[in-house]
Amino acid sequence: MGVGWARQEFAALGIPFEQRGRLTDDHLRDIRAAWADTADYGPRGIPVWVGGNSDAGLRRAVRLGDAWHPLRCTVPWLREAADRLRAVADERQLPVPALAPRITLDITSAPVSGPQRLAGQGALDQIMDDLDQLRLLGAETVVLDHYHGDPDETRHPRAAWQALAAVAAHLHPPRTGTEQS
Repeated sequence: MGVGWARQEFAALGIPFEQRGRLTDDHLRDIRAAWADTADYGPRGIPVWVGGNSDAGLRRAVRLGDAWHPLRCTVPWLREAADRLRAVADERQLPVPALAPRITLDITSAPVSGPQRLAGQGALDQIMDDLDQLRLLGAETVVLDHYHGDPDETRHPRAAWQALAAVAAHLHPPRTGTEQS
């Protein structure tokens, strides 16, 4: 769940863009209340991941989310933001939501350098290191996002599947038959 960023979408619906945060909070509270009335999903209902890379998104995740779902950022930024998330939770005396980032998946033939390198971008070894760094930050779930902005990519997913398979092969190498069971 996120508040959205595209002003034209809100204009098309006749909803004031400036009210999107309050409206999102209201809807999240209503959803939580509705789920609380059903025993099927437990006391908090279906897990809600709250997106947003802003401080408002962090606060919303602490107040109303089960996980914080930041999108496409650098590992250093995420490290700093995870500290801010913990501080917000401590200040409000609420539990720290789980960390469930969405990172880009852009495997390159050569390493990518520079401070603007997104997590999940670069040579496969860099991406595997990013995943290790995210695990150390407490992320038990990481969404790998191969979409790079061209809607046509979704009709031709071969490159995305190959990238995911490459990461999976490094996470879970095939057994050689010599390992002990």
